[in-house]
Amino acid sequence: HTMEIPPTEEFNHFSHRHPLIKISDILDEEDQVICSGCDHDLSSGPAYMCTKINCNFILHDSCFDLPRQIKHKSHPKHTLSLRFFPPYNDGEFTCDACGNWGHSFTFHCDKCKFDLHVECASLPEIEEREDHQHPLTLCYNSSNLFVGKEVEVDVMCYVCKNGVGKSCWFYCCLACKCGAHLDCVSTQEIQVLDI
Repeated sequence: HTMEIPPTEEFNHFSHRHPLIKISDILDEEDQVICSGCDHDLSSGPAYMCTKINCNFILHDSCFDLPRQIKHKSHPKHTLSLRFFPPYNDGEFTCDACGNWGHSFTFHCDKCKFDLHVECASLPEIEEREDHQHPLTLCYNSSNLFVGKEVEVDVMCYVCKNGVGKSCWFYCCLACKCGAHLDCVSTQEIQVLDI
């Protein structure tokens, strides 16, 4: 008796020319596998992998299901479209949320040349933190956030003790007039989980 392998359902994704198959877990834990959508490590869980042998295209389950367009509070004038490569000549974009570059999927505004990493576009608006008494709110810039009678207050990151700057997003506590860099919030969350 020869055992028949059941046919695997193939999926198409607008970002890739080859068909994809869904896998329940990453096959080889020794190799670092990077998601072609968000550029982050794909350590475990379901994913969509290209069926072509020499093609390394793979997507997180969540990146496969991203909407083609979003409205985001940080850019209320225009709809952002999901682009599967940066629409610039150098093949990179700078994220208007975190200030870091990217070269894969971006939520993009053609009119304003505004770009967001897919993970920055889905940051929670409120963070409850064990190390701070009040909830932290996602703030899109600090330019008019804490204005005194005479002077604008510089927002300090309570985690690393450095200023958060005026152009990138951060989490803030309006009650304490302090903030936290996006990276500092995520780093500290990992430390709390590891304890």
